[in-house]
Amino acid sequence: MGSSDEKLYYLRPMRVMVSVKFHAFWEAIMQKITVILMIMVGMVLSSPISHAEEKAKPKKQAVEKNITLIHAGTLLAVPGQDTLTEQTIVIDGARIKEVHAGYVTGADLLLPYARIIDLKDKFVLPGLMDVHVHLTMGEDGGDGPDDSALAGVINAKKTLMAGYTTVRDVGSMGDVIFKLRKKINKGDIDGPRIFAAGQIIGVGALDGGLECNGVESCRRTTRSLIAKGADWIKIYSSCSGSKLCSNKDGAPVFFDDEITAVTEVAKKYGVKVAAHSHPRDSALFVLKYGVSSIEHGSFMNDKALKAMKKQGVYFVPTVGVHDMLEKLKREGKVKGRVLAHNDTFMKIHPETIKNAYSKGVKIATGSDAGVVPHGKNYREIERLVDLGITPSDALKMATVNGADLLDQSSDLGTVEAGKYADIIALSANPLQDIDNIEKVIFVMKNGRIYKD
Repeated sequence: MGSSDEKLYYLRPMRVMVSVKFHAFWEAIMQKITVILMIMVGMVLSSPISHAEEKAKPKKQAVEKNITLIHAGTLLAVPGQDTLTEQTIVIDGARIKEVHAGYVTGADLLLPYARIIDLKDKFVLPGLMDVHVHLTMGEDGGDGPDDSALAGVINAKKTLMAGYTTVRDVGSMGDVIFKLRKKINKGDIDGPRIFAAGQIIGVGALDGGLECNGVESCRRTTRSLIAKGADWIKIYSSCSGSKLCSNKDGAPVFFDDEITAVTEVAKKYGVKVAAHSHPRDSALFVLKYGVSSIEHGSFMNDKALKAMKKQGVYFVPTVGVHDMLEKLKREGKVKGRVLAHNDTFMKIHPETIKNAYSKGVKIATGSDAGVVPHGKNYREIERLVDLGITPSDALKMATVNGADLLDQSSDLGTVEAGKYADIIALSANPLQDIDNIEKVIFVMKNGRIYKD
């Protein structure tokens, strides 16, 4: 064998050969990898949706599925103003996002998954408001809390189906109304949005109201109602309209310090006060203490109406109760002094309403449902028109004015961007014939459809 130098000499040619072959092999592999990578990149770039976009797509679809487009043939967006034709209401969740002229599609708005509701041959307007109801009372009610609770569920559904998406309940049996409001808000029960007063404050057993007998008693009762969740306080400033003491010369129920105690506590907690009032002097009395609405107001005189206009106090006339009184008279169920009292009421009350309207007193519609049938709340609007109020103004009283009284003008009362999607549709135009207000074929509250 040779030396080590000789061994290296013989190995060098082999090492060079291996090195050359390996380099060529590696270069070929890298070329193939480069080609494969270029093909993969080309496929990704030519694909219409990237991986990131693909992951985002379901979220985009989910958002767009909350969008609803209503194509409204005739839209009374702001009652009291002119109607609009061929409008598109864009609803995002519970609120109105925008209103467009013309029939806009989801594709036009880059919202291909939006739901479209066709109301092109319908009259569309804001959900109606009734600011004087008793949901837990009426023909479906009873004497106990269980009956009242069941009545509330039944009457809430009737009210909503009649196109009333918001109510102010100004007198309930016990505390049932607060529980009903909670269940409706949770979506467990179908019904209108409720602003509740709870039980009415009176002088106790004399008029059926909660005890308000002396300053401390009145404060305690008012605080208790607010603690339970009252949005409003309702007081009996006169006795019930069915009693003879509610005649035009009837005396106010409260003393000055008692009603002051109620209104001061309510004001302290930011809660408004509504006053049940029939006699002439009763209205004048409560207007001195900062109430926000007069209910019924049967025998109010010019002095009271001027004070109401000056203070911006609302009149809620509840003229629909005349239907009931006329029926009782036809059926011979009232006689003697009660019949004479009712006849006087039915003669003077309409004149009071006309006088208030002509003087520019603010009026909001309240049916007194519970005394009259639930689900026929629209009779109040029809009765007001019968007295000479224009259909346009009557519809404004049932929407725009109701929202104003409830301090909800930023959220309710019109079909405008940013407001809750409380929208109804009628099969015919109520501005041409107010009886068409009964022809409700579509009801939406908070963007959810309840009747279609």
